[in-house]
Amino acid sequence: MTGTDLTGLGMALAAGAALGAGYFAGLWLTVCRLANTRTPYRFYSLSLLLRLMLVLAGFYLLASRGYENLLAAGVGFLVSRQLWLMAKRSPRVQPVRDDKQDA
Repeated sequence: MTGTDLTGLGMALAAGAALGAGYFAGLWLTVCRLANTRTPYRFYSLSLLLRLMLVLAGFYLLASRGYENLLAAGVGFLVSRQLWLMAKRSPRVQPVRDDKQDA
C-alpha cells in the first residue's frame, strides 16, 4: 500500500467513527427522552429510521470508494461503539462488607 492508500483508509476509519458517534449519540438522546414523550413508539421508530438512514447513506458513500474503505469505516463504527459504551457505563458498586459477620 502507498501512503495515499493509507491516508484514504485512515479517513474512512475516521468517517466510520463519526458515523458511529452520531448514531450512538442519537440513540442515547432517544432513550433519555422516551419517558417524556406522549407516543414513545412513534418517537423511537422515527429516531431509528433517521439514524439508520444517515448511517446507511454514509456507508453507501464510503462503499463507492471500494470495499477496503467500507471495512475501515465498519471498524471505525465498532470502535466508536466500544468507546461510547466505556464512556456511558456506570461505575461498578463495591459490595458493602459487614464486619459483624467476619468476627
